[in-house]
Amino acid sequence: MKKIVLSVGMLFSFYFSNAQDLKLKNEFGKQRIDNEKRFDAFFSKSKLSAKVKDSLKQNLAGFAGEIPVFYSIEETGANATANVDLLQSGSVSGAGTVNGDGIKITVFDAGRVQDAHEQFTTSRAINKEAATEPKHFHATNVNSVLIGNGTATGTFNQASVAYPIANAKGVLPKATTDNYRFANTALGDNFQKLATLPDLNISNHSYGVNVGWTNITTASPPVYPGAGWYWVGNYELNALDTYSGTYDTRDYNFDKIVYQQPQQIIIKSTGNYYGLGPIGSQNKYKYDSQLMVYVPFATGDVIPAANCSLGYNCIGYGSLAKNIITVGAVHQLTTPDHKYNQASDVVKGSFSSAGPRKDGAVKPDLTAVGVDMIMANSTTGNPNATTLYVLNYGTSYAAAVVSGIAGAITQVQRNISGNSSFIFKADEMKALLTHTANEAGRPGPDVWYGWGLVDAKKAAQVLVNKLNEDSYLERNNLQSGIKFTKEVKATGAEPLKVSISWIDPAITPFSTDIDMQQNQTSRLVNDLDLRVIDGSGTYYPWRLDVGNPNANATTGDNTVDNVEQIVIDNPTADGIYRIEVTNKNPLVDQDGISTTQDFALVVTGTKKVTLANSAFNKDEIKIYPTKTKDVVNITSPNEIERIVLFDMNGKLILENLKALKSQSINLNKFPSSVYIIIVKTKSGTVSKKIIKE
Repeated sequence: MKKIVLSVGMLFSFYFSNAQDLKLKNEFGKQRIDNEKRFDAFFSKSKLSAKVKDSLKQNLAGFAGEIPVFYSIEETGANATANVDLLQSGSVSGAGTVNGDGIKITVFDAGRVQDAHEQFTTSRAINKEAATEPKHFHATNVNSVLIGNGTATGTFNQASVAYPIANAKGVLPKATTDNYRFANTALGDNFQKLATLPDLNISNHSYGVNVGWTNITTASPPVYPGAGWYWVGNYELNALDTYSGTYDTRDYNFDKIVYQQPQQIIIKSTGNYYGLGPIGSQNKYKYDSQLMVYVPFATGDVIPAANCSLGYNCIGYGSLAKNIITVGAVHQLTTPDHKYNQASDVVKGSFSSAGPRKDGAVKPDLTAVGVDMIMANSTTGNPNATTLYVLNYGTSYAAAVVSGIAGAITQVQRNISGNSSFIFKADEMKALLTHTANEAGRPGPDVWYGWGLVDAKKAAQVLVNKLNEDSYLERNNLQSGIKFTKEVKATGAEPLKVSISWIDPAITPFSTDIDMQQNQTSRLVNDLDLRVIDGSGTYYPWRLDVGNPNANATTGDNTVDNVEQIVIDNPTADGIYRIEVTNKNPLVDQDGISTTQDFALVVTGTKKVTLANSAFNKDEIKIYPTKTKDVVNITSPNEIERIVLFDMNGKLILENLKALKSQSINLNKFPSSVYIIIVKTKSGTVSKKIIKE
């Protein structure tokens, strides 16, 4: 019998981690109980049946001030628009073929998925909730966007238009999903599940909370006394603002989970609330805080404008967290092959909620296609159907595209490194996807498109180019008061672009109506500062104007985003630029204790920096023989820092980090082929082709 020995340190780490997870679960459990007590008090005088109360309580998201709010769902050309098709076909040299094999996405949705649908054959969509929980069309839709195999033939007809069923192919046609309800179930609520489920990496959350004008089609007294439009705001405070844009308890919970478990990449829909509001004589209700019920607007009352009537501020609770990726929806590009050419190609879905967060932070973070997408479907009347399809739209599906891309980029890195268990941290994925997004809308970030239209190919290219040090993706650690610096060389042929992102501690949400609706104080705890410096001066990151969110982004000191990005459009060819990262106030952890802060750094538009050392001569590094049946020898006048070997597809198949001046690499275990060997010393880098006979 094999004996397994754990060190004291490993045991302490294991128990500490599990204790912290349990502490989080208990904290979220207390929140849930407190909300349910408020809910019971709210309904104490109602005559609702226990069944109706339990149904409402399952989807209780919390309270906007005194008003109960509930979770709701937020409803291939999409693959082509995001350049996923190029990864699927293996067209990105060095990235390998991307199909989702070995990738798992965790889905939180309205119900169980129709796991027997023909798009999920071979048991790839897995239900984790009890079989007594209902199946739901929305979970089936989202799973289709993520992992639909696209192999079914025939067409689906809607509005007299035929759509090929093969277009239901998802981003990761060989991946698997674990499916949970976002509602309260025997496993807990969504936050309790996130805090304690094992092996969570990438999770999709296509649901949200509308805290602006909300359309209720069926009366549900006493919360909703009649069908009509309900204004979720404190009308007695003003008729101009709502709770939209407010960093809330749900955002705090997401941030706290990711801070404790930095491998959790949480991707969230932005919401479908843009432009919602009553028209003409439709019934309209406001909340009366004295009576604690909704009442009809009175004659002469000022009727609040539609959500995002100014073009901004209609994202609800839970989609404004710092450490998640929030996604808005756009139309499929109408360009040839749905490929991006310029910012004007990208058109926002009219329903897609707009940011920013109330402190002016960029939300959404990204956009992806979420309009007119064909996908697997199920219905309430036929939940077990295996061949139903639907044409649908919503930020739900845009979020699923980005979740799939996060999985695709993970597979690219696994292909490159040969490490089948590799996963990214949340700050790395957010930095990489926001950095490589295509410009959309106004220059820089904006409140409709965030940092831009997601681009899977560009993200993958960073990982491929990183191998030859022609781009950078690295995770560094910042100490309070100690400046981080890095020098890079610009190609001059494209913009020099530098981004950082970090996992920030959760910050206590506001608790009063005035603060929740009007306070614009920054929600950052650890405020990092990115600068790029050359002989001509200092370059600053993008930032939005909190006083005028519709204005073009400017550059300056960004005090609200935990993504900072600098773009130098016309860098000097071969110019050396110094990247600096500092902090304002002392760095602290989630408990306010002094600590260091990890951050992810992405740089593109660069090439290898070789030291200005005239003594360095590539001929001094000897790599021989270049044609061999087994051994390749390397000698150098300086210690060798790194030796890597790639196949002709760009896959890293060997890495040696020994610090020696003379080494031999045995190729016996590799098939006969052509390989690229790269040798790095402190003085420079040399690469050569090797033929293995």
